[in-house]
Amino acid sequence: MELKAAFFSRAINRMTRATLVVVLVLVFAVMELNPAFAISARDGGGVSFEDGKSKASSAGLTAAKQNKSKKSEKNKKKSEKSKKGKSTKKDKSSKKPSISSTSGVLYCENTGEVLFEQKSRSRVAPLTTTKIITVILAIQNLQLSTEVEVSAKAASYGGPMGLKEGEKITVENLIYGSLMANSSDATYALSEAVSGGDQAKFVNMMNDMVKNMGCRETHFTNPVGTPEEDHYSTANDMMQIMKVASSNDIFRKISSAKKHKMKATNMNDAWTLTNQNPEILKDKNIIAIQKGDGGSEEEGSVLMSYNYKGLKLVLAVMGSPKNKTREKDAKKLIDYAVSCVRGIKVISKGEKVDKAYIKGGEKTRVNAYASDDGYAYLPEQGSKELISGTVDMDEKLKAPIKKGTQVGTYTISVADDPVNKIPIIINEDIGTGWLPSKIGISNLGTVLIVSAILLLIILYIYIRIKIAQMRRRAARRRRQLAYQKALRQIEIEEDRRRRGWNI
Repeated sequence: MELKAAFFSRAINRMTRATLVVVLVLVFAVMELNPAFAISARDGGGVSFEDGKSKASSAGLTAAKQNKSKKSEKNKKKSEKSKKGKSTKKDKSSKKPSISSTSGVLYCENTGEVLFEQKSRSRVAPLTTTKIITVILAIQNLQLSTEVEVSAKAASYGGPMGLKEGEKITVENLIYGSLMANSSDATYALSEAVSGGDQAKFVNMMNDMVKNMGCRETHFTNPVGTPEEDHYSTANDMMQIMKVASSNDIFRKISSAKKHKMKATNMNDAWTLTNQNPEILKDKNIIAIQKGDGGSEEEGSVLMSYNYKGLKLVLAVMGSPKNKTREKDAKKLIDYAVSCVRGIKVISKGEKVDKAYIKGGEKTRVNAYASDDGYAYLPEQGSKELISGTVDMDEKLKAPIKKGTQVGTYTISVADDPVNKIPIIINEDIGTGWLPSKIGISNLGTVLIVSAILLLIILYIYIRIKIAQMRRRAARRRRQLAYQKALRQIEIEEDRRRRGWNI
């Protein structure tokens, strides 16, 4: 009985240890199933903000998971910032550029500073950049899907759109024609749609709008920018107009579009409209752009909204003698801003940010990294406590996924206002996993779970075999004892018989 108790005690101990192993494996599997259990990929500790673009702290930003609305249920992480480093400032050693255009101005939205100006308050002809106001009024007052019938007056303006009297075309396509093709017939048709054909009313709307923007040196007399004595503006006012316009999603999207498919109308077949600024739009940092033409060769202009790694710039170059001159001047101003405005590096390229949850993958959670450096820009007296970072991971990822795929976004904000967005990517290919990956268990997790189950089965079989062997040994022992007892009894009886003892 003592042997039996000892054996069962050892068996129970083995079963307990095996069960603990299996429980740990199953916990690991459950963690894989639910990304909420994922351990933050960021190391603890603060981050050192640094001025300039050359040095960055190697410490990670501490992030904490935040669940937003149940509707979106996206993983958010609020970054904690240290108070080290210096405020954003202008590098006064940078030499101001010289531009060939008559006037120009460069404004930094991040710092609220005018970085460059040259005769920025001198009157100039705005030319076709006037169309920006016409388009904004159309966006504010009309539905994009509304059909407009082109009048004889609108058709007479002509342009790349080639609109015809009586042609019916949507407001959206007229906006594309106005901004992408600089087509005056489309712009005039928009003005008529907004005002009901009353051009005096529309011009008043234009002038009221620019006054509300703070443009005191601007006056319009027509919606398309035809040169007239009382139709004028300044580089500074046009920069303000561009700043307001580029804050509109529709304007940004259309003005920087490279191509647009025009649907067939009652008078024209379907065709593809191409932006008239193909070379300059190769720069992906351009948010919105509008060129001005229509006067003499000395009166060209360009307005631009630009975003370089979170550095938001708005510029106006007016009175350019040639088309390429204004583009060169614009580039000079942008290069100057990039060189003289120092940002605070918040996140470094290649820095581990979070983990991506991938359904159906051979790995269900993989490290995700910042695809580029991320900067924040503050006014000279701005506090770094205003800077925050938020991680927003895509929760609808499905395998297979290629290396370099964007799996989330790191948003840098100043005073809760987003100023820069850095794509978050993975640095490995993720192939399709086995069947359990459909419920979030990686191939490794599957191997561990199957191994644990097999271990339990093997241990169970082992114990059953040992118990059977013990029972067989016990039975043999009992038979041996019974046999020995029987022999002993026979010997006793035989001895009694020999002695003649009869009881």
